[in-house]
Amino acid sequence: MTRYIVSRLCEAIVVLLIGSILCFAFIRVLPGDPAAAMYGDQVQKMSQADKIRIAENLGLNEPLYTQYGKWFMGVLQGEWGRSYTTGEDVKTMIAHTIEPTIILIVASAVVTVVLSLFLGVITGLRRYSFLDHAITVASFIFMSIPSFWFALMLMLFFSVYLGMLPTAGMGQGGIGDWLKHLIMPAFVLGLSHIGYYIRILRNHVAVTQEKEFVWALKARGISEKTILWKHIFPNASLPYLSFMGMSLSLTLAGSVVVETLFSWPGLGRLSLKSALAHDYPVLMAVILLSMSIVILGSFVVDLICAWIDPRMRQHLLKEEGR
Repeated sequence: MTRYIVSRLCEAIVVLLIGSILCFAFIRVLPGDPAAAMYGDQVQKMSQADKIRIAENLGLNEPLYTQYGKWFMGVLQGEWGRSYTTGEDVKTMIAHTIEPTIILIVASAVVTVVLSLFLGVITGLRRYSFLDHAITVASFIFMSIPSFWFALMLMLFFSVYLGMLPTAGMGQGGIGDWLKHLIMPAFVLGLSHIGYYIRILRNHVAVTQEKEFVWALKARGISEKTILWKHIFPNASLPYLSFMGMSLSLTLAGSVVVETLFSWPGLGRLSLKSALAHDYPVLMAVILLSMSIVILGSFVVDLICAWIDPRMRQHLLKEEGR
């Protein structure tokens, strides 16, 4: 097991390194000028010498590999640079925005897991019933509609027509006000991918309950409840957990849209602002942090799957003994 963990950590470092190189290169070749984002229309009044001086101050006149090397060494030393547009330390900006994003992702994960577990198990046990068909149709609807459209419809109904929920910010009036601001963003982000979770769990529950070992357990007089939660569900949950680890990147990508629409002060909104302003240090910090979260999430899910599945544990132990 130790060898597996060390191997995965080495793979994570390599992935982060390659991903940072590619993202750094792609960001630099995008059209646009940081000076134009910083000074707006004043750039048109600047001379060429002024533009060159700005590029020199930002280090953008150096070769790309030199820029990356300086940025990478700074990251290793804990220096992520300063924002081109505000001059604020990037670490401070990340510290202020990562907590709202984590809160939103955790809340949306609770919505996704609770609803998909309940609906996925029910439809898997009752295949081809009216309930199964109804939930399947609803799953395909949530898989098809864009999250921004769903968010706008929720705003229109709950905020404009009913006046029940606020549409922007995190709230500053206590836990009740904070929860009111959280409900709609969490449900939009949580329901945007719930159809996939329901379908995966439904299919594997349906397949697992037809296995020979399940029939053997029923023949021995084991209760249906025990068979479901101790035998069917652990086997059917492995693909579910694997997809959860892989879909973390989709959740982070979806948070950009959700945070922008609801003015949620998180990493997604910060990444969009920095991309529009060509604020390279902030954008690279957000990308690197997002990649780290996705890799860490996949790693944790793999460990949970190994803990649940004894076959995977035995395979890892055999690899450890070689």
